[in-house]
Amino acid sequence: MQRPLSKEEQDWVEHTLEAMSLRELIGQTMQDHAGRLPFKGTDETDLGEYLAKYPVGSFFIGGEVIQKAAGKAEDYRDWARLLQRISKFPLLFSGDLEFGAGSAVKSLTAFPPLLALAAADDEALAYEYGKFTAMEGRAAGFTWALAPGTDLLLNWMNPVITTRCLGDDAGRAARLSAAVMRGMQDYGLAACAKHFPGDGVDFRDQHIITTINSLSEEEWFSTYGYVAQQMIDQGAMSYMTGHIALPWMEGGAGNHKPVPATVSERITTGLLRERMGFSGVVLSDALDMGGFLDWGAYEQRIVDCFNCGTDVLLWPGVRYFEVMEQAVEDGRVSRERLKASVRRILELKARLGMQYLGEDGLDPMALPLLSDKLPPELNREAGDLSRELAARCITLVRNRNSQLPLNPETTRRVLVIMLNKVTEGRKYDRMNLFVELLRARGLQVDILDEFEPLTTLRQRELSGVSWDAAFAPYFLPLHGMMNTARPVGEAAKAIWAMQHAETIKPIGISFATPYLLQDMPFLDTLVNAYSLHEDTVELTVKALFGEVPFRGSTPVKADPQGNDHDSRGLQTS
Repeated sequence: MQRPLSKEEQDWVEHTLEAMSLRELIGQTMQDHAGRLPFKGTDETDLGEYLAKYPVGSFFIGGEVIQKAAGKAEDYRDWARLLQRISKFPLLFSGDLEFGAGSAVKSLTAFPPLLALAAADDEALAYEYGKFTAMEGRAAGFTWALAPGTDLLLNWMNPVITTRCLGDDAGRAARLSAAVMRGMQDYGLAACAKHFPGDGVDFRDQHIITTINSLSEEEWFSTYGYVAQQMIDQGAMSYMTGHIALPWMEGGAGNHKPVPATVSERITTGLLRERMGFSGVVLSDALDMGGFLDWGAYEQRIVDCFNCGTDVLLWPGVRYFEVMEQAVEDGRVSRERLKASVRRILELKARLGMQYLGEDGLDPMALPLLSDKLPPELNREAGDLSRELAARCITLVRNRNSQLPLNPETTRRVLVIMLNKVTEGRKYDRMNLFVELLRARGLQVDILDEFEPLTTLRQRELSGVSWDAAFAPYFLPLHGMMNTARPVGEAAKAIWAMQHAETIKPIGISFATPYLLQDMPFLDTLVNAYSLHEDTVELTVKALFGEVPFRGSTPVKADPQGNDHDSRGLQTS
C-alpha cells in the first residue's frame, strides 16, 4: 500500500483543492499531449495563454513507445521548467519510459525491453532498471512513468505487447514488475502499472478495436489478478486501464458490445478499487485508440470514462473542458466525484514533492544534466546496467544439431536471409548493424532480401554457391507492421523459400517476437535476443561464435514442440 501523507502534505492537498475553480478541477483530470499543441516552439506567451484557457494538470512528453524515442533531455527539462513556472498549479510530466528513459528520449539510456529483463530473471537487476529510469527521467523533467507493463504474453499471436511485458508466468511478472516499480518510486518517479485488466490473451490490438481478456474469474485471479494485487500491495502510485473487456466481470452491453475497462464502473471501481484495494490514481489508456472510439459519441464515451472511476483521462483533447463543464452543470458528473479524483491527483503530486518546486519552476529533486546526460559516474552506471542486461538476456531456445557455437576458423562465408521487409517506411538505425558486425569480423556476407519462393534461394544453390552458415534474423520492431508481430508478406515468402533450400540449415535469430518457431517450426537452431538494442545485437553475434555464453532463460513457451530451455540456455534438445 502507499505510504500515508504527512500532515504538511495533506494540508497542501486540501488547500490547493479548495483554491481551484471548476475549470481548474476539470483540468487536473486531463493529460495533454505536448507533441500535439496547436503551436510550435516554447513561446512563453503562447504557453501562458494556452494554460489559462486549458489549465491541464499533466502533459505527456517524449516519444511514444510504439514509435521511437525523440528529442534531447535538456530540451524536455527546460520546457517542463518553463511550464511549471507559468502554470498556476504544479504539473506532472509523463512518458513511455518502458525500457528506460531512453525509450522516450533519444539522448538518454535505452535498456533492453521488459521481455529481456524476464529472460535474465533477476530482481536486483529489475530494481536497478527502475532506479536508473527514474534518475534519468526525473533529470529530464519526467515525474510519471507510464510503466512498467504488467501484462502477460498468453497468446503467441498478440501483436502489441510482445517484448513489452515480462513473459507468460505470473509469479515472475509480479516479482520483476514490482521490483522495477520500487526502483522508480524510491528515486522520485511515479510508476503506472499497465494495462488493467490485462493485455495478452487476445490476438488483436486495442489500438484498433476493443480487445477481450477472456479468462474465467478463477484464471484471471491466478494470473493478471495476482500480478495486479502484488503491485497494489507494494505501493503502485498509479494504474492504467486499457481498452480491454473482461467478460466474467462485465458481459456485453445491451447492444452486445464488449465493455472496455476504460468505461466500466464494475472493472475500474468495483474490481480495481473496491475488491483489490487500489487507492492511487487511475489513468486511462490513450482515448484516441480504436478500442475506445467505438463505445459511443465523443460526449458519451468521455463522461462514461470519467464516471466509471477514471481519475486522469489520457489525450481526450481540449473539447474535454466544455463537455465536463456541461456534465457537471446538468448533474451527469457530480462535483463530489470530480473533487475525489482531483484529491487523488494532488496526493500523487505531493508524494512526488511537486509542492516544493521553486518559483522559477526548478525541480529540487532532479539530478543535473551535463551534456544531455547524467553526471559521468551515474551515466556510466546506467550504461553498464544496460550492457549487463544485454549480456544476460540472450537465449538459446533450440540447438538440435549443436550448430552453435560456430567455429570462427572455419566460418568464412555466410548468408543472411533478411526477414525485415515488413518494416519498409519505418527505418531503424540498427537494421543493418547485424550485417555490419559480421563483416567487421572479416566474413564474406551475402544478403538475400528479395524472394520468389520457388526459385530465388534454390537457384543460388544450383549455381554452386555454398555457405558455412546461414542466418535468418527477424527484426520487426513494435508496430513495425500494425496488427501483427509475425513474419508476414515478404518475410513469409522468405520462410517458404528457405524450405526449398537443400544445402543450408538456417539459424534463426529473433530480435523481436519470441515465438519465431510458431511460424518456422523447421528451424533446428533459434536464438531469441528480444530487441535491436545495440549492445544486444553486438553480444548476440559474439554468442553465435562462442565468445560469450548464452545466459538467458526463455520467459515464454517459445518452442511449440515443448523443448523449451529451463537451464539458462544450456539445453540442446
